[in-house]
Amino acid sequence: MIATMTIRPAVLADLPIISELLSQLGYPVRRDALSSMLREMLGDPRHIVLVAEEPDHGVVAMIDLSARPALRLQGWIGVIEELVVKRGLRDRGIGDRLVQYAKGLAAERGWARLETVVARKRESNRRSFLFSRGFVAAECVTYRWGRLEGRQAPPSLYPEHQAPEMV
Repeated sequence: MIATMTIRPAVLADLPIISELLSQLGYPVRRDALSSMLREMLGDPRHIVLVAEEPDHGVVAMIDLSARPALRLQGWIGVIEELVVKRGLRDRGIGDRLVQYAKGLAAERGWARLETVVARKRESNRRSFLFSRGFVAAECVTYRWGRLEGRQAPPSLYPEHQAPEMV
């Protein structure tokens, strides 16, 4: 574990390392779009972008949280949008400290829930990273519509759910 790690709000000057960390998650990064999005998020109180910094390594991780109201819960839901620790520095407690920090923010802000979506193929999912930190798997399915990195979901993914084509 890195004992001298500091967690602080991200600033625009962190853009290069945030770009690198997102690339390590496997996402293509368009620097102008990322810069614009980061600038917008830093100015919006519904978003929290934090970085973890260590004296000998600089920024070693980031976590991005958002919050939205939910009528069904009569409160706010906090969402961990991204959590990534720099390659070569994983399995040292950095991710754990960021998750604990996020849970503290959720409690401090009175959020009804803190949730995240993790792809089944991610190493952190296979290692049960979030289970071991008090999270439970929800019995739901995430549906997506739109452009994600310029790709559309293949139409044959669930052929039994396709409506007949009406021409």
